[in-house]
Amino acid sequence: MGRPLAKRFFGADENNNIKVQFNNGTSSVAGYIVRQKGSKKFLVAAFGNTTTYSCTLVDKDSANIAAGEMTISVKLDNTTVDQVTKISAHTLTVAGNKLPWNFSTSTSDGAVQIEESGNSTVSSSNVTDLEGDGA
Repeated sequence: MGRPLAKRFFGADENNNIKVQFNNGTSSVAGYIVRQKGSKKFLVAAFGNTTTYSCTLVDKDSANIAAGEMTISVKLDNTTVDQVTKISAHTLTVAGNKLPWNFSTSTSDGAVQIEESGNSTVSSSNVTDLEGDGA
């Protein structure tokens, strides 16, 4: 499985967590990671909702994800937005490449920018929107 994500990147609410898109059985919705269950398995919840869903991380356009699937979007230093295929404590895999990640908007730090779902000073509606979902 590799090193799991640090628990500080997910939890009981959306603050300081990694933003995801997942299919709740009806449609693709924006949410956040509640708990990691495996290298590509996560418990997620939609913003403003405590109901959790077990999802598998997939590499596809989030509008096309099926029930039980989720995506994590990142922005590369060249400003290209892509999907994560695997994520661990310090690196993630995008298009077959292992890269460091952070929440920074820098385009020259050598790390990909991952979407943050919100924090104590920035609500989920005001963070960087890589998915184009407005959340």
